[in-house]
Amino acid sequence: MKDFGKTSTGVVYKIHVKILDIEKRAKDIIQSISNDSWIKNLGVVEQLSYSARAQKTIQKLVSEIFEKVESTVTEEFGEYLVSESAKDSLIKHLKHTHIPLAEMWKEKKTGNPGFDFHTESSSNLISFGEAKFSSNSNPHTIAINQIVGFIADGKDTMELVDLKNFSTPLAIENAVKGSKAYIAAFSVNGQQYDRIFKTAIESEGFEKLLRFPELYIIGVEV
Repeated sequence: MKDFGKTSTGVVYKIHVKILDIEKRAKDIIQSISNDSWIKNLGVVEQLSYSARAQKTIQKLVSEIFEKVESTVTEEFGEYLVSESAKDSLIKHLKHTHIPLAEMWKEKKTGNPGFDFHTESSSNLISFGEAKFSSNSNPHTIAINQIVGFIADGKDTMELVDLKNFSTPLAIENAVKGSKAYIAAFSVNGQQYDRIFKTAIESEGFEKLLRFPELYIIGVEV
């Protein structure tokens, strides 16, 4: 961070993901979303509750959004593309552990329900992710400011009651103590990658996140 005139108490990762085949990526996401094996690892009561929440959501996402994707990214599909691609990059390259997409296990509430996706990092930190998509801009600041707002509203803390079912006890213990990670994922439009990431890192909201032990900024280029 010193190259940007910043000081961080933790580690900051910058990741650039490039999607080469949109239709194939949509099929991969369908397969990932439709895999409900995570439910079978839960207790009997949790299985009943999460199965009821997840099945209608899975059917809706697959039939109304993912199966309609061909070669163009719609606004509705774009956010899922960003969140799932960011999550997969963390799992593949930084050894994060998969946590089901938040929409699968959250109860529907009024207003913005909270973070879009989660992982558990290799250092047993729950990573709270926010994804933003735009077909003509780089919405990094929107994603970053959303994270800052969610932290202020305690939405990460609110999610722990569910996340304890998908995370290790150590990760939950760390989260209770305030040790968490955050992921700002956004679509990338344009070729000036260094400038795009530099603008995100130099934003006021990003400065507020540097106190956390792990921070990830992920640009997804379509």
